[in-house]
Amino acid sequence: MNNETSVKDILSSKFDKTKINTIVNYFLGATQKFEEGDWESMLVKSGKFVEAIVKLIWTYAGKTLPKPKEFKAGLYAQKIINEIDKTTMPYDEIRLQIPRGCIFIYDITSNRGGRHDVEEVNPNEMDATLGMAICSWILAELVRFSTKNDLRPEQAKSLVDSITQRRYPTFEKINDRIYVQKDKYETALECAILILYASFPDRMEIGKLSDSVERHGFEMQGFRWDNLDHYIDIDESDYVLLRSEGRQKAEKLLSR
Repeated sequence: MNNETSVKDILSSKFDKTKINTIVNYFLGATQKFEEGDWESMLVKSGKFVEAIVKLIWTYAGKTLPKPKEFKAGLYAQKIINEIDKTTMPYDEIRLQIPRGCIFIYDITSNRGGRHDVEEVNPNEMDATLGMAICSWILAELVRFSTKNDLRPEQAKSLVDSITQRRYPTFEKINDRIYVQKDKYETALECAILILYASFPDRMEIGKLSDSVERHGFEMQGFRWDNLDHYIDIDESDYVLLRSEGRQKAEKLLSR
């Protein structure tokens, strides 16, 4: 049994099993984006992690979730603190400490671009580093709680750390040259889409894109640029930006 399975099994012994896979997957997704230096996506993943944690604790207290459009993670984390009494949930780490951590992360993801388009404030490495540390602490506390506190805090942290050991990133940038992990693409078109995805939200000069695709082993002489048309926007200076449909395509390539 690997450590990821161990974490899921430990949490499932105490909490709703149907929610555990989602929580761990959001956590690992945030870790992956953090490793890749994609701070905005990391904050989005950590925001989803927090939402799943709040839902987990709310239902653990015997409460019913509202309709999806009515659920706000920050609001319901505060409800856990204010409305769930010690008789219903005597464990301070679940009733107080973890919800407070969730509120803190939710505030960062809401106000630093992770969840809203706030032009004047951009998500940065410091936000992501803090968010990643708190997400790890939350998951470790849930693991420790689920073992009836048989694990010391450092043991729970060690178990969580073991499933987040650094993996090879999907994208690598060396002196402005973008490289994509080889098993993520099969064609020159897919490679081009992933390169543009890695450079988003910045534009890339079309000649530089061509050079980058060739660097991945493809011959561009016969490449059909029109196949990219509905995925990209090209400005008057021949700089390319991946549109929303292109980003959706890239996400599918990365998840297959």
